[in-house]
Amino acid sequence: MESNELNDRLEQLLSSAEAASSEGLAEEAIKKCEAALELLDYNFDEDCKYSPADFLMIAGHACWEEGDLESSLRYYRQASDADPERLDAAVAMGVALFHLGRFVSAAQCFELVTVEDPEIAEAWYYLGLLALRERKHALADIFFGRAHDREPTRWPLPTFLEAAKIEELLNRILNDLPDDVRASLSNVALILEEQIPEEIIHSQTPAIDPLAMGLFDGVPLPDQSTFGVETDITRILIFSDNIALIASDETKLYEELAITLHHEIGHFLGLDEEELAARGLD
Repeated sequence: MESNELNDRLEQLLSSAEAASSEGLAEEAIKKCEAALELLDYNFDEDCKYSPADFLMIAGHACWEEGDLESSLRYYRQASDADPERLDAAVAMGVALFHLGRFVSAAQCFELVTVEDPEIAEAWYYLGLLALRERKHALADIFFGRAHDREPTRWPLPTFLEAAKIEELLNRILNDLPDDVRASLSNVALILEEQIPEEIIHSQTPAIDPLAMGLFDGVPLPDQSTFGVETDITRILIFSDNIALIASDETKLYEELAITLHHEIGHFLGLDEEELAARGLD
């Protein structure tokens, strides 16, 4: 195939793959990428405008949008192997590894990226998240600051409050609940944690997102037996560090705490994700 013909065909496949990915059609996007990779495998030369890594990255993004992090990681790793100089592939690998709860491998990716190009804000931000998980708050502040300095709009500085202050805010939210909802929570433990413990992250397959802001753990109220006492603890966990990451001030922190707590109470009451979304609690 002539270079011009190849480039035209690859451009068509790239546009189609990106469009399918943006529309949530992951399978279609991946088919276009695989077709492009096959073309490149047989026709690649120095005049080619596109590389295998271009299409591997799109396939990875499509899987990410579908929530298939394992597949996205596989494509990102292939893209990095195909073109080791592509730092966007290394960043994407690190992000996927972090959200899969593989923190040591994620840290290695981001540390490599910051050595190669210290201006990539996303790598500093995720190093901040990793430092936060290790309770290295001073180091986390440095990394968050570096990310914010480079891209202040995308990476705002977190607003962290003392646990006592957050408990005060949670009590305000609980006191504002309808009486019948508060009564139903009488046997539910409300637990405030800074971070999601690693054993909880890996208690499900796929792993729970380390940036989840809350979690309901137990038997929903409609499913609880009316005969006898439930032996398992029913609890709602709130992860304050993760809420602080998206809160620009105390007012925003209160709003996000309220949304998170209401969401997890909704799960306890037996509401599914669609019902929660309909109530603005998704």
